[in-house]
Amino acid sequence: MNERGIMVGFPREFSIYLPILDVTEQEELKRYQEDFRVGDSLVKLSKFLLDFVEKQKTPSANLLFSIGKILFSISDYASLENFSLNNHYSIKLWQIRLLLEKGMNEVAIRLASEIKDIEDISPLFRLHAIRSIAFGYLNLGNYEQCRINLNTLFEEAFTSQKLPTEQKQVLNDILLDGHADNFLLNRYVEEKIKLENKINLALHIATDLGERNHIGKFCYLLALLNRDSGKIEESLIMTEKAKSLFESTGNQLFLAAVRGNIATLNVVTGNLDSAEKEFTDLLDIFKDLEANRYLALTIKCLGDIAIERGLFEDAIEKYEEALKIIEKLNMKETYHYCTLAELYLQSNRLTDFEIFLNSIEEEIRTNPSPVIESYIFFLKGMYSVKKLNYGKAVEEFSKALDIADRHGSGELSAKILMNLVLMNLENYDLEKDKKILGLTLNNLNDLIPYFSENKLVKEQVALYLLQGKILALQENYTRSFNRLQKAKELASENNLPQLQQLVEGKIEQINLLFPIEAVKEIDWVNEPFRKDIATLEEVGLRHMQKSYVDFDASPLALIILHRSGIPLRSYVILKRAVKDQLLFGGFIVAVRDMLTELFEEQKSQMLCITYGNHKIIIEAHPKGFSSVAVSALDSFSLRRKIHQLTDKLSQIDIPRQFFGELSEEVSNAIDTEVQELFGPHLVLSNAIKVDF
Repeated sequence: MNERGIMVGFPREFSIYLPILDVTEQEELKRYQEDFRVGDSLVKLSKFLLDFVEKQKTPSANLLFSIGKILFSISDYASLENFSLNNHYSIKLWQIRLLLEKGMNEVAIRLASEIKDIEDISPLFRLHAIRSIAFGYLNLGNYEQCRINLNTLFEEAFTSQKLPTEQKQVLNDILLDGHADNFLLNRYVEEKIKLENKINLALHIATDLGERNHIGKFCYLLALLNRDSGKIEESLIMTEKAKSLFESTGNQLFLAAVRGNIATLNVVTGNLDSAEKEFTDLLDIFKDLEANRYLALTIKCLGDIAIERGLFEDAIEKYEEALKIIEKLNMKETYHYCTLAELYLQSNRLTDFEIFLNSIEEEIRTNPSPVIESYIFFLKGMYSVKKLNYGKAVEEFSKALDIADRHGSGELSAKILMNLVLMNLENYDLEKDKKILGLTLNNLNDLIPYFSENKLVKEQVALYLLQGKILALQENYTRSFNRLQKAKELASENNLPQLQQLVEGKIEQINLLFPIEAVKEIDWVNEPFRKDIATLEEVGLRHMQKSYVDFDASPLALIILHRSGIPLRSYVILKRAVKDQLLFGGFIVAVRDMLTELFEEQKSQMLCITYGNHKIIIEAHPKGFSSVAVSALDSFSLRRKIHQLTDKLSQIDIPRQFFGELSEEVSNAIDTEVQELFGPHLVLSNAIKVDF
């Protein structure tokens, strides 16, 4: 029925359950449909349902289950816990969800497992129990068990005996929750474009279902994904859409979560006061809801703001408070412990740092993690810098970078590179060795794409200014001027007048003296790097607080190319056909002259070219080969993997003269390096050929 364009009837969050209720319940409920609108708040609906179920002598399991869902959706935890008919497992399933929100994961897993194994249990209830088990393992950091249970959820949903038509919408309701959990599981380990496709598909299903909470949830997840990708405006748009939907249903927990994302976006854009106020308000909400996991993460976010402001003692206090809650929940948040250890080191609390580092090392002995292993080497490197042991620091940073690059941990790789820059500059002030400047320049070249990818403009300007100074010290004045000009353009394009004025002053000084050797007398070129170090420390610390993004940086195709333009080996992504066999070969022919120029410069360098809908990332090595990645997207993490691959391949005896046949030894050596970096994602292919 439609009343002036407003749909009359129960909200879809409940109406999808009507067909599976007992006939008498359906008939009685139909009498009340006229009192509701599809867009009504679930708070209004919950009051009606609680009153309705009290009048039923023997309410059906499905009715109890649907009421539990509504109460959980609006975070009416008191009513859910005190439900007068809570002895039935159909309502207990939602009380288990409440235990998970409170962080009582092991208890929740045990209770859900008992319900899952009940004989002759409804397939819908069994699937819901499996999903709760998976989520409990996700909270505990046992990602393997989480993945196993999610796979079971999806397999049983699609392979079990055919469900009646009236249960299909409820099945989709449960599966959509499973897809949301699967996103949280894979957010840091799966290709972003693949995740985005999955979320958009789930959003399409949720839209067809008409269930506002699900639509809002997937809008929120898309907002998180956009934020991870540096798409701030897109993230804000999706967040506002999710916020509007949760306000309409009265979903308090997710409404608070989307407000948390808005606050995080404020941190990213530098609006720290707004972010701090929002996070502080959210603390009371999460305390009232006993949502301890969200409470801990919110306190940590306040610690991140303190880091942004350089208030390390305050940040330490917040992190310690958050981690105490996390410990009570038995959750695995080792990365946050690493951040706290780093804060101890920054604050010169070396005893606390050593204790924490030992406990983290003990943790990864029993729960190995490449990312944490990389972080540990990084922390050891910083500790060695504190002791002015630069040789040992270089060794430890190199190990950390090798692991971070190999596992696609872009933010961690960027942080390691930043600290290598800081260490090199400090060492240069002591040694005055121009080789150190060359190393620093290489690290800056590697680092800038990270800031560019994440749209961190001020940081890019700072690095371009530093490059300009180093190049001037190397007497490469033309390139120095170009770097300063790039910094000026960025400041101008992004409306940063003070920064633009600073850069223009430096350019003016260069112009007055260039190309005379008197350029050496410019103050800002010749003063010690102490001021630059202070600036870069501030830039580097901006990324201390961020959780790592363990990004699967697999290209669509990979070509190891001889200097002659003939592919040595070629690989394509598994299960993906290369429809146009001439696409990549044609590209290689088109850039053959450019590659020749790269090789003639006799140094390893990387560039990225747009070719149709693809990004082509090339690193040429002076030993006469290049690594060419064809990808849907350019990314810092992929560049780091290509850089590491090129470095590893330079240790293989690749022939200078090549006519189309490699020895088995060289072929196997190349395949081994590709396999170690990209795992099973890339397979050898004969599809990429070049005819000259």
